[in-house]
Amino acid sequence: MAITQDGSQEFGIQTPTIEGFIVESFSKSFSSNRVDLDDGNGEPLGSVTIPGRVEVSLTVQVGSGNTTPTIGQEVVYNTENIIITDVSVDESSADYTRLSLSGYIKINP
Repeated sequence: MAITQDGSQEFGIQTPTIEGFIVESFSKSFSSNRVDLDDGNGEPLGSVTIPGRVEVSLTVQVGSGNTTPTIGQEVVYNTENIIITDVSVDESSADYTRLSLSGYIKINP
């Protein structure tokens, strides 16, 4: 079966940006904690799952005219406010720097 391109479907990856940086990759990690509930005698009554914060990891390209994001900085990506907790330089060239950023999604933006 051949693929017919009629213009209604976009092909390829769009060039998403975050604060003017080009985003190469973006991932979310959802966590939670399980809490067991016991009665006064230590007998189990049940358990409940408490959602944790959503951690994010992304790789961005920063041009020579941009400043590097800093720890604690709040950036917006895809309508989500992200607090940066870790910044590391993966690769540097004359015109750009590739950075790995880690952070978490702010609950009440």
